[in-house]
Amino acid sequence: MHRTNIAQSLARISNRQIITDQPARPVYDKRSDKLNERVPLSLKMVYTICLWQPYFWLKDTYTTLIRNNEQLNLLNDDHLYSAAAKADILLFSSGGNYSVNGILEQIDLSNKYVVIISTYSEQEIRSHIKYRIDYYQNAYLVDSQLAFDQFIANILERATKQD
Repeated sequence: MHRTNIAQSLARISNRQIITDQPARPVYDKRSDKLNERVPLSLKMVYTICLWQPYFWLKDTYTTLIRNNEQLNLLNDDHLYSAAAKADILLFSSGGNYSVNGILEQIDLSNKYVVIISTYSEQEIRSHIKYRIDYYQNAYLVDSQLAFDQFIANILERATKQD
C-alpha cells in the first residue's frame, strides 16, 4: 500500500507541466529516416517484447507482468541487440544519461513499437532521446497485472494502426 501511495505521488510530481516557448523535439541522428519510420505491427495472437533496464526495483515486476500476459512473449537473449532485433515491442527505460540512444542506434526501428518507461517527464525524455519514441509511460503508473494488461492493450491498439 505504501509503495502504491509513493508511486502515485512521484507520478503526479513527474507529470507536472513544464512551460516553454516551444515544445521539445527529439534530436534526430543522421541515420536514414526510413530506419526510424514506423510500420504498423501486423495482427497476431502473441507479440514478442524485449525489456531493457527498467529500474532495479521494477525489473522483476515487469518480467512477471509480461509473463502473465497471454498476448506477450518475453524475449530473453544473452545478447540484447539480438533480442531487440527479433522483438515487436521494445519496452525500454531511458537509461542513465539516456544510454538508450546507444541501443536504439543499433536497431532498425521500422518494424518495432518503441515504448519508453521512465521517471523523467515525457518532455524531458523526448528532448534527449534521438530516436523515434512511439509511447511514453511513467514507470510508477503500472502497479498491478490489471493496470499492465490495460497498458498493453492500449499499446497493441496503437502499434497495429498507422499514424
